[in-house]
Amino acid sequence: MSEGSNWFSDRTWSLSGNKEEEFAEKAGKNDDDPAAATSAIVVFPKSTLEVSQLLSDVAHRDRAIAVVCGGHSSSNVATWPAFLAGGGSAGSGTEEDERQKTLILDMKNMSSITVNDETGEVTVGGGVLFRELAEACAKAKCALPIGTGPTVGVTGYVLNGGISGYFGRRLGMLGQRVTRLEVVLANGDVRTLSSPSSSAGSIGGEGGDEDLFRACLGAGSAMGVVTSLTIRMEDESSFRSGGSLVVACSAKSTAKAFLKKALSFMKDSVMLPSPPSTSMEIVTTSDFTVICTLMFYDSFDGDPEAFVAPLRQAATECGAPIVADAVTSHKSWFDAASSLWGVIDGMKGNPLVRMDHSIGTEGIPGDEVLDFLLDRWLGSFLEKAPLTIVEIRTLGGAASEGANGDPPLPTGNVKCSFFADMIVSYDSSTVAAGDKSSILAEVHGVIADAKEMRGRGLMVDFSGTHGQSDDPTALLPDGDEVFGGRENRDLVRAIKKKHDPSNRFRYHPFAHYMD
Repeated sequence: MSEGSNWFSDRTWSLSGNKEEEFAEKAGKNDDDPAAATSAIVVFPKSTLEVSQLLSDVAHRDRAIAVVCGGHSSSNVATWPAFLAGGGSAGSGTEEDERQKTLILDMKNMSSITVNDETGEVTVGGGVLFRELAEACAKAKCALPIGTGPTVGVTGYVLNGGISGYFGRRLGMLGQRVTRLEVVLANGDVRTLSSPSSSAGSIGGEGGDEDLFRACLGAGSAMGVVTSLTIRMEDESSFRSGGSLVVACSAKSTAKAFLKKALSFMKDSVMLPSPPSTSMEIVTTSDFTVICTLMFYDSFDGDPEAFVAPLRQAATECGAPIVADAVTSHKSWFDAASSLWGVIDGMKGNPLVRMDHSIGTEGIPGDEVLDFLLDRWLGSFLEKAPLTIVEIRTLGGAASEGANGDPPLPTGNVKCSFFADMIVSYDSSTVAAGDKSSILAEVHGVIADAKEMRGRGLMVDFSGTHGQSDDPTALLPDGDEVFGGRENRDLVRAIKKKHDPSNRFRYHPFAHYMD
């Protein structure tokens, strides 16, 4: 077991901008009164059996359950109970007192990885991180549609409908490749479930396990503790090459001019061709450097250097120098999968403050959406929050088509073809209090404006992995969009009510949609 205050700092990658003021206030109080550091119980299970025993133990049966794998949630949804628990008095009946009754499962000790060369599958424990999975996958000469953050938890990413901007158009979503999972339910029961399309079928448990399996792969953090996942890998030959073109725009006006041309290229040359043979991601940093990253799949039969020539021409026309031109530098899937690890590892703060938001469209974005993106998504918070990046990605392809004829996963990410997120980040110790307030207000204003465009084809914060679930209620996304449709939303709520009627699993991004 662990004291929550120190554990919170160690296991939380970044602090939500919505919680920064409260964090500073309570952290100061805890410094003045060391006794206030008493907290929720944090445990470190080593097996599925141990998780089952913890959840069924009479001593814990009234406790809410929070599960932490990588600690990357932008809302601190699972780690925050440990920090808040230091502020309440026992038996006070306050929200903080309720959080003292929380049992937090830190899954870091469940980090086994087993590769089955015969079936081409990899089984990962509930605490495995992307760095570890990528290394195992590369050793097996295989590929997977993973995210770019090395310390992101695989299970948390999969259960919340995680996307892959680099590989998803060719390999689908990682959740679509799950063939089997092991989950501990709220009462301690263990279920081993398999994909309906797999040869194994549904194993153990009672009727309705097929729906439980599906619900776990989009809203699983609300359903139980997933202690292992078995994932179908793809041969590494599915990836041909990839790399980046880096354009130093220096000023916002130049960046917008170049981005307009780059987005036109993305629509016409990357999104429209079918079947998809490339993916593209455009990242804009706070100093208005624009990084265009392209991945070329095995179905691409052209010359990558010639393919990106229009982007080079666009930079020249905008008077923006190209400072790096290495569009084929990634010679293997692992080169591409690990290419941002050093950059992400370098994003630190005291604490690092972060707010994640996303917008997207089901098809090719129209001019109105692109104008909004350039006018509002590239806000003044870019200059005020110096670690901020804006990412624009192509999705769709295999991720939208699904896998093996299975029903679509209950996540809005399945429907998205064009995706943009803003990751507003800064070191709290280097930004003035007034700027912090204006950053938060501006971000909230941008999301409010984005919601006004929902009737014009724009989805807002529909992604369980790229949204801010602790935002004010008026800014929260539409539940049908979050789960990819009303039918999926109804399924998730029904499964939640069946398997967790007392709502023990309440610390997850979907809490607002389960009533």
